[in-house]
Amino acid sequence: MRQKEELTMEYKYEYQNKNSFKNKFKSMFLSLPIQLTVVALLAGIVIYTALFSSYAPVHDALHDLRHGLMFIPCH
Repeated sequence: MRQKEELTMEYKYEYQNKNSFKNKFKSMFLSLPIQLTVVALLAGIVIYTALFSSYAPVHDALHDLRHGLMFIPCH
């Protein structure tokens, strides 16, 4: 009987450890709406910087694209 109790307690301990790991792992990441907002903001910053930059190396690399879009004057 005692051996059965030890196994049951061992199982409960192992189960609790797995759940606590899952909860910690889940809490490391933000909720989906916040993740999507962060991705949209970063994408917007990158696109804005690439298309409206007056920094010469960036401007020269994307010059044809800026003219091809026909709504971003560059000169």
